Amino acid sequence: MTDDLNQLNVTQFDIIRHGQIDGPAALYGRTDVALSSEGWQQMYQQTSRLHIIENIISSPLRRCQNFAQKLASEYELTLQIEAGIQECDFGEWDGIKFDNHSQQWPLMTSFWQDPNHNTPPQGESLETFHNRVVTSWQSLCEQHRGQHNLLVCHGGVIRQILAHILNTDWRSGDWYSQLQIGYASLTRIIIPAYPEAKPSVAFIGLPADFGHNEFE
Repeated sequence: MTDDLNQLNVTQFDIIRHGQIDGPAALYGRTDVALSSEGWQQMYQQTSRLHIIENIISSPLRRCQNFAQKLASEYELTLQIEAGIQECDFGEWDGIKFDNHSQQWPLMTSFWQDPNHNTPPQGESLETFHNRVVTSWQSLCEQHRGQHNLLVCHGGVIRQILAHILNTDWRSGDWYSQLQIGYASLTRIIIPAYPEAKPSVAFIGLPADFGHNEFE
């Protein structure tokens, strides 16, 4: 009976990265680019897997918020906008297309290799970004304990949450180059319903077109 009750009261976060954006491949942080039509389709395909959604929480950037607002309306839920889970601010590099002929490319390459020591000009340091996301994550866990939550955010944010939970070196460039969090991919985190429970990661970066299985 106790195990059944704990299962009912488990806290679950389904974290979806926004879908494909309407623009060229670029370093998008605070740049408020919209979803493409394919991006919308990807996100609907992904969220159709989910049987239970009690709360929808979104980054304020429109590539997340526009879809989250539409889904919240369909589920008759109030959308919670959480500023702490918006993408990193890349400063002067924000919105710059990936082009190895640009003047910024050598510095951007250094950033990818060692983001902790190569903060973008006028941008947010990796440490500030990490701390911002973790603070927001911890707050959300307290607010929505025992509920099934959908979190709509960004690849960088998902990596910070996972690094925090798994006690991984978020300062290492390998964490960003080797962990793939694709467009509209789904990551699930479960927190058991007992004191001092540690979150567990059910899966990471499940693609929107992955098979035809449904995940409850």
